[in-house]
Amino acid sequence: MRSRLFVLFAFCFVPLCAAAQDFAGVWEGALSVNGGSVRLLFRVSASERGYEAVLDSPDQGVRGIPVDSVSVGGSEVVFGVAALQASYRGALLPGDMLVGVFRQGGMDFSLLLRRRDPAATARPQEPRPPYPYVSREVSFPSRAEGVTLRGTLTLPAGERPAAAVVLVTGSGQQNRDEEVFGHKPFLVIADFLTRRGIAVLRYDDRGFGVPEEERRRLLERAATADFALDALGAFDFLRAQVGSGSPQVGILGHSEGGTVAFLAAAEEPRVAFVVSMAGLAVRGDRASLRQNRRAMELQGFDAALTEACCSLLERIYAEVRERPQERLAAECGEVKARLAAAEPAVSLPLPVRERLLALLDEAASNAWVYRFLTFDPSEAIARAGGRPVLALNGSLDRQVDAAENLGAIRRLLASSERLTVREYGGLNHLFQPCTTGDVSEYETIGVTVAPEVLEELAAWIAAAGAEGARTGAARSDGR
Repeated sequence: MRSRLFVLFAFCFVPLCAAAQDFAGVWEGALSVNGGSVRLLFRVSASERGYEAVLDSPDQGVRGIPVDSVSVGGSEVVFGVAALQASYRGALLPGDMLVGVFRQGGMDFSLLLRRRDPAATARPQEPRPPYPYVSREVSFPSRAEGVTLRGTLTLPAGERPAAAVVLVTGSGQQNRDEEVFGHKPFLVIADFLTRRGIAVLRYDDRGFGVPEEERRRLLERAATADFALDALGAFDFLRAQVGSGSPQVGILGHSEGGTVAFLAAAEEPRVAFVVSMAGLAVRGDRASLRQNRRAMELQGFDAALTEACCSLLERIYAEVRERPQERLAAECGEVKARLAAAEPAVSLPLPVRERLLALLDEAASNAWVYRFLTFDPSEAIARAGGRPVLALNGSLDRQVDAAENLGAIRRLLASSERLTVREYGGLNHLFQPCTTGDVSEYETIGVTVAPEVLEELAAWIAAAGAEGARTGAARSDGR
């Protein structure tokens, strides 16, 4: 699920030039801001593509802002973040320290970063090369015009794959590993499946890691249906790589990616199977209302304030649903004034009221927000149900409610004998074993994807591939 960006900092992926110094590692420091502090973590790793980095702000729990210019020279590194009008320039000193300046909005902040002990950030499931399989950097066209995607294709070495699968990330711009909170779920899943004889294609979201102007062009009107065209481009490419006859090729999506997988399968009958990991199966405004209610409860809002906020949200979402986006944009001021002058808005504190009513502006100006709130995936799920479908959720998922969304998939595919639904006790939205399921736990958990989930994915996909191969052979024989 997409996180709303309330402050400044977000997750980013940046390719760096070759450097004389070793910048790989996790670099942690704190900015002094308005008498308080904001922790920043740069996670820098070396790969076949050069250096990659992720900027985290754990205290704010929001990520997603790309770094669009990076330079490395000798012992110095410079990050430029145009979207924030910010930059960081740091020099590597003895003792694993980066000493530098974070500049934003014409103001300079001293920022000392120290390299963490690797043991403190260990992710035991992350694979390290050399891999016992083939790994290739690839690029391919989306089915959407003018969109080229880049990713990694992994193939079992010296054997015909038992099946093949495209991995589709959740909402918000993410890289091919679906990197979030220091975890790389899709790297772990791809490695596990490929070691079990399954070919896997994972790819960066459209606009990821490209210059800001190009990113805006690619994302200006993009929404879930457009991401389905990207997934189908990946499907076409993977199918061509492994051969059109067999193995069978399916699509696995996580969170919004689960919805994308159903949409793609509904449009493409050759998609052999669908895996939905914590995928949305209800209209977006319903999911958002439940998520917001849960967030307010966790933040200690009293019951009356929570109810008032949710009541106003329901009215806002109703106004959004009943108008095309162009009309909403034209009438947005009038709608906001009317809602602000009536209950429950008038009883809310002014900052809360203004923040909620600002959602109307977001829906009016942002294609993804509008389409997310108004899109109902039920038709696509029903149309995709003529093939094997695996739907998974964690019981402690606080972003995509397991009971609501698995229940919707069960109802929509009630007549299918090829549906498998599984709710894992004690797992969160990332399928990690957890205590509460809250987003704040994600980073602190060493496990990236619970082993039992990986085992089920590998066994089920291999079985779905075998079933598809048998069905295809029967059709070829005229049976």
